[in-house]
Amino acid sequence: MTLPSHLTFAGRQILLKYHQLLSGLGTAPPNSLLALRGVTEGGAGVIEFDVGLTQDGRFVLLHDATLQRETTGVGPLRDATLEQVRALRLRESEERIAELEEVVDYLRAVQRPLKVQVDLKETVPLGSAEAAALLERLEPLLQRPNIRLVVGCLADWNLRLLRRLDSRLNLGLDFLYYLDVAGERFIGLPTRVNAYGYLDDHPLGWHRMQPVAAYLLDRVDALLTLLPSAAEFYLRAEFVRQALADGFDPVAFIQGCRPDALVDIWTIDHVPDGRRDEELRTMLGTGADQLTTNTAAQWAEVLA
Repeated sequence: MTLPSHLTFAGRQILLKYHQLLSGLGTAPPNSLLALRGVTEGGAGVIEFDVGLTQDGRFVLLHDATLQRETTGVGPLRDATLEQVRALRLRESEERIAELEEVVDYLRAVQRPLKVQVDLKETVPLGSAEAAALLERLEPLLQRPNIRLVVGCLADWNLRLLRRLDSRLNLGLDFLYYLDVAGERFIGLPTRVNAYGYLDDHPLGWHRMQPVAAYLLDRVDALLTLLPSAAEFYLRAEFVRQALADGFDPVAFIQGCRPDALVDIWTIDHVPDGRRDEELRTMLGTGADQLTTNTAAQWAEVLA
């Protein structure tokens, strides 16, 4: 099956980003070499995978900071050597953890246009040597004219370091460390729900002194300055939904302030009973440029 590269909605084409190299088809584990081959050979236009550091400074594909949820190992990834990681297998498969060098070697042979997002999971400040090592491993992709490489991260400090070391690098920033909605928690920041009902530790939210939409405008405007060189911004779907209900469209605002940047909404997955179909249409109706999903094939069928 040829995989879709975009969705068509209201006369627009919205890019599909294959989250953790998953398409919604097949049984390949996330962030695996098997999944990489499947989405790349299937025709995906935008792929994304997660990268973390081992104890000995090697980059491998893993979403979590710890091993136990995704692999047959236990403990922090940062406490394991590459040799130890190589002995592990991804959960419910015989696939081993992929090394970044293997992924780069595979992608450098791709001849068609392809956008590759590397989601850097390291939020501890990288040392200069670690950042330089990452850039060295990504260099073959930077040299490929058919590949658009983007490095995304929650830690804007690590993105700024990478940019200082290599001005060619395209960067993507998520606001999740600074502004989010209550509910399922991914990380420990922000630490409190403020007077406007958002997870936000900024003093502006200590007391409710203006309409919610005005508060949101000011906060998103400030967050855009965290990384002036950002080529992409990633917004969690739950945050977008609540902001829209409060009278503020963060997608339209970012596009108005940064028309050169792409806005991505994450992560919306199809469910068989159709419960998220309307949510998908709402998110696409904001004018977002890209959708992050684990079920690109199913969404293409829904909108067809």
